[in-house]
Amino acid sequence: MNIRAFATGGFGLVLAFVATGCMGTSSGPGKYSSPMGRGPVSETRATDNYAAAKQLTEAKRMVKGGEYSLVIPRLQQLTSEFPGDEAAIEARYYLGLSYYNIGGYDEALRNFREYAELAPQGEHAATAADYVQRMTQNAPSSATEVDQKIREAQARAAANPEDMVAKMELANLYWDAARYAEAGKVYQELLAKWPNLMNDTVVRTRMAREKDGTLTVLSPQEAERRYREQEPLQIFNVSSFRSGRFEDWNATARERYYNVAGQAVNRSERPLEDARVTVTIYGMGQMVYDTQTASLGTLQPGEVRAFSMQFSKFDNIFNVTRHECVGTFRR
Repeated sequence: MNIRAFATGGFGLVLAFVATGCMGTSSGPGKYSSPMGRGPVSETRATDNYAAAKQLTEAKRMVKGGEYSLVIPRLQQLTSEFPGDEAAIEARYYLGLSYYNIGGYDEALRNFREYAELAPQGEHAATAADYVQRMTQNAPSSATEVDQKIREAQARAAANPEDMVAKMELANLYWDAARYAEAGKVYQELLAKWPNLMNDTVVRTRMAREKDGTLTVLSPQEAERRYREQEPLQIFNVSSFRSGRFEDWNATARERYYNVAGQAVNRSERPLEDARVTVTIYGMGQMVYDTQTASLGTLQPGEVRAFSMQFSKFDNIFNVTRHECVGTFRR
């Protein structure tokens, strides 16, 4: 996460930038100090399609570090925000890999198959095909077989309460069966006896130690909830269009206004105060033509509000190459 500071209204603000889903071309659509002591200010940034590649690079770093549960929501957002983009297609492979490593085999299989279909000559096509073959050959034939494996693992763990391997096997089977609460209970028992297991790649992506020392199970649902709390303001459905040419104008008349419209949603479980969206339009390179800000007020959890800006400050409307949306909020 990049951090930068700038001055506004005489006050220094440190704003955190997070890539979200604004398509920014002209052809289509910790805590920070803040003024007046009104609480932390955060910022969420939406840029052009270059953001997809940037998000994928960060996600790949997380996958390499074994942060599978945490990276899944980011990869899901990438595939939904940039459908058809090469980065979003490659993200499906890493989704498959992440789900495979946390035991979500159905989702892993689906994403590996989607990647193979969308990128048959892709960099990871052979590896994805290998995973598909492995899972389809070794998958339990029925829920009854899964339950039988769990019962056998329960018996081994009960007979050998000091056997870490037996308990790990049981916890992993629970997790693979999407019985996350039961898996979490066994992981807690393991961590109580062997605290250093928190350094294990699998365990640390399935359990989180809170500031008060308690443990939380990082089920896919909990990982998604935490991601939404971390990056609560999402900008979406952004589009741009030119306007201002009327019927009685001559054939050579050009549109006078460049318009940007979209929506912002509070994805968290807490209100976002003083929510705003700032839109900047650009020419070639990094040339800035104009910037406007729309105030959305307080966004309640799940609330969606629309914004729209109209620009006329440019030398030629056809020189406007892209736009950028930046959302800010306090909470």
